[in-house]
Amino acid sequence: MNLKMSAPGCLVAAAALAVAAPARAQDWKGLGRLEGRVLDPDGKPLSDVSVKMNLPPRGGTTLKTDKKGRWAIAGLASGKWEFDFEAPGYAVKKVTVTLATEETRLPPVEVKLEKAAPAGPPSEVRAALEKGDEAFKAGRFAEARAEYEKLLALRPELADTLHRQIAYTYSREGNYAKAVEYLEKALQTDPADNSLKLIAAQEALRGGMLDKGLEMLKGVDDSTIKDPDVFYNVAVLLRNAQRPEEAVVYLTKAVTVDPSYVDGYFQRGLTYLGQQKTAEAKADFKKVVELAPTGPQADTARKALEQIK
Repeated sequence: MNLKMSAPGCLVAAAALAVAAPARAQDWKGLGRLEGRVLDPDGKPLSDVSVKMNLPPRGGTTLKTDKKGRWAIAGLASGKWEFDFEAPGYAVKKVTVTLATEETRLPPVEVKLEKAAPAGPPSEVRAALEKGDEAFKAGRFAEARAEYEKLLALRPELADTLHRQIAYTYSREGNYAKAVEYLEKALQTDPADNSLKLIAAQEALRGGMLDKGLEMLKGVDDSTIKDPDVFYNVAVLLRNAQRPEEAVVYLTKAVTVDPSYVDGYFQRGLTYLGQQKTAEAKADFKKVVELAPTGPQADTARKALEQIK
């Protein structure tokens, strides 16, 4: 990323290149923790319930409840987690849990399953869904998409979920335009879904559709976003697209959500430095040193402060 800097800024140019890849890996792993319990209609614990967890678009995992109906998992990224609780003879229960930060400790998620309706889904529906999910997890995205599309033809009432899944297959292949197309279809079902709007906007930015991505971001209610990583990742995409002014806006939103968010101050300081806004850069680098006095970011911030006039 070739930013225009004065001579003092050259010292931190190498650090600025780090923005070419987001500091946050795009998967579901992190330091957070969730736990819960699954009960039958009478309030008795249900064992061996399949707990499917998904953090769109980062993926997820599956675990089982123990003999007391409990489940727990550590190593989770923050965000809006989607759960499917499945057990033979019971209707699938869908739950969304927002883990605001990786340090957040939520009370156990208690779920009560209801008996399934006598008539289950046709075998071809189950087969298409299982094949699609299996292919997706194995990285065979075109094959997964074909199964999801087959299922969409069989069960159009599942369009919201299937449009999302099809979008994720395109995203994993780097076809961001098609990913946005299917995410917009999902948004037609739930236009108020801020999480989905953000995902669609980020896909547009990744695909170089800057105006479209920025327009989508205008429709997001920022007050509903409690995770600074969401704004940070948008800012990274904007910086990579040579849109530093907009990047500063979203880095500012990140540190507003979490005033101790060191990454936000550090990257905003680098962005200001590239814009020749030395006073603003100096303030952010001082904040980095104050919040995290040791480590590579603090070392770079101190060197920059020494050279900023």
